[in-house]
Amino acid sequence: MAQLVQEKNYEYFMQADVGRFIGEWIAIADNKVIAHGKDVKAVAAKAQEITGSKKFLLAKVPSQEAMIF
Repeated sequence: MAQLVQEKNYEYFMQADVGRFIGEWIAIADNKVIAHGKDVKAVAAKAQEITGSKKFLLAKVPSQEAMIF
């Protein structure tokens, strides 16, 4: 079950328009960005506060120059 939740969060990350978060860490749960910022620990803490025991995905939104293969 947790694997499926993480897969859905990852799919959302890959398809969502996260351009306004370039260079920031984002936390995703239930198909939405629930926290964002430059400090990964602060983003994770905020996401944990929001989700409680639910799983969330932490990801860094790359700069526009970054190329992902």
